[in-house]
Amino acid sequence: MRKWLILLALVILLFPSSVQAQESGAVKLDTLNVMLWSEYDQPSMLVIYKFTVTEDTTVPANVTLRFPADANITAVAYESGGELLLAQYQPLTIENGQWQAIQIFLTERTTYHIEYYQPLKRSGETRSFTYQWTGDYAVNEFNVDVQLPADSKGAKTEPVIPLMQSASSFTGGARLNALAEGQTYQLQLEYARSSETPVATAVSSQVEPLTPVDENADGRATLKNLPLVLGGFGMALIVAALVYFFRGQSASARSAKPRKRLQKQEETSVPGYCPECGTRSQPGDRFCRVCGSKLR
Repeated sequence: MRKWLILLALVILLFPSSVQAQESGAVKLDTLNVMLWSEYDQPSMLVIYKFTVTEDTTVPANVTLRFPADANITAVAYESGGELLLAQYQPLTIENGQWQAIQIFLTERTTYHIEYYQPLKRSGETRSFTYQWTGDYAVNEFNVDVQLPADSKGAKTEPVIPLMQSASSFTGGARLNALAEGQTYQLQLEYARSSETPVATAVSSQVEPLTPVDENADGRATLKNLPLVLGGFGMALIVAALVYFFRGQSASARSAKPRKRLQKQEETSVPGYCPECGTRSQPGDRFCRVCGSKLR
């Protein structure tokens, strides 16, 4: 008997994580916010999940969620430091083909995001869609938000969700306090619409565009006013040339007089010789100091 007790104690010491996981219980979601945005940026339904786990759920943990087989999952992420980071997950195979599933590896106790697109059913201008929560986990607080295009007509939901119209969309929501594990929730919505423009495109088109730069813009040279521009530019060049010319003339006049005085001074200061006797004269002499002949 003592040997069995020792063996059991060794097993507990060697595998503490498995015992702790069993004692902590199953994963439970604290909040699950489901957003249904119809024809937001594609002609389909954009479904967004935001969920957190309860404090008594051991992290790290794996969460497996089911989605319709025709859903196109585009994002699996989690919030960390004010940013959205890609979460680790893997797709799982379901035999009946009605659903697809992914297993998300929770590394932090934070909010996780899942986004996918699902086709709308169409009959003429009428659109319809059915959302279903499969009840994979118990949820303490379950919320559903609906957004339809602003030009929708005859919008109705089952169960009834009051929708309020704004400039860009119809919005409404339902708040459920708690859902037990295995308890499902289904929402059907229907509306009519003649346009195919996504909501995001319609909202961006309402923003006032920038004033185009055309021939009427201030300060822009065009073919119509190009002769005036060239004429004004030519007149400016002529005025500049005249100013430059007269400044050059005045500068030449000022520099000419000193040059003549200098030349005259040089001529008078150069010594010469008497043409008659050859005696060298001194600067300033007009007659030879020896023979009295006139100097040239």
